[in-house]
Amino acid sequence: MVSLGDDIRATLPFLRAQAESRFTERWDVYTTTRVLDDETGEYTDTEVLEYEGVAGQIKYPTLTVMEREQGGQIPATQDVIIKVAVGATPTVGVNDLWRCVSSDADPSLVGRTYRTKGEAQSGQVTAHRYPVERVS
Repeated sequence: MVSLGDDIRATLPFLRAQAESRFTERWDVYTTTRVLDDETGEYTDTEVLEYEGVAGQIKYPTLTVMEREQGGQIPATQDVIIKVAVGATPTVGVNDLWRCVSSDADPSLVGRTYRTKGEAQSGQVTAHRYPVERVS
């Protein structure tokens, strides 16, 4: 008997390897914590490096730009995702930062920072896809 589940399990490693072959960017991933400065009594954000040089790919699933009203302003936004290998970044959470440290495909990406907006897709996927927004 032919089983779609068996076929997917057998083929998934090959498909994941194919996806990873297209990961042309390297990303450092940071968590941000608020630290109280005892001398000034003020909080500052401190970035803590969680993952260094993670291979990945930035992707705009659509080139459609949407205008959404926020606080009386109408900013233009685009959906953006960062794809990484399954298991490469198991603890990335909402608000973690992704900083591009190199790109074989587009040097203009180097130095850009993105913030994680939600959980990655998981399960029978060829890559984890994190929804992100550009910070700088």
